[in-house]
Amino acid sequence: MVVEDDAATARVVKGALTEAGFVVETLDKGFLLVAVVMRFQPDMVVLDLNLPDMRGDTAMKMVRRATNVGGKTLPVVILSGMPIEQLMEIQGHLGAVGCIQKPASLDTIVDRLCQLLSWPRKDRKPEAAT
Repeated sequence: MVVEDDAATARVVKGALTEAGFVVETLDKGFLLVAVVMRFQPDMVVLDLNLPDMRGDTAMKMVRRATNVGGKTLPVVILSGMPIEQLMEIQGHLGAVGCIQKPASLDTIVDRLCQLLSWPRKDRKPEAAT
């Protein structure tokens, strides 16, 4: 699940993640996030902090309250243009599993999400043995 209010950013991130083997849904507002998360049960949420209807950290808190069942927590990665120090502080306060500062390359975003989910990159061919 990618929550990003900038349509162009959402489109290119979704495209890169889809090419890498992810199934991606996008939202551009935080208020629908809880309902959509409950319906689709994504493996991870990539969340912008500056949304038009509410701050992403507020949306994240709502998701956490609604989805924390049996101690299992939905992994959330913050994707924002805020200074990295601020992102890391918010990450710590909110229990996000990671943060990525925009602008970031699509390879960086895909690599980081694959790493956090312990998934191999499906869009890359294995390197030949030497």
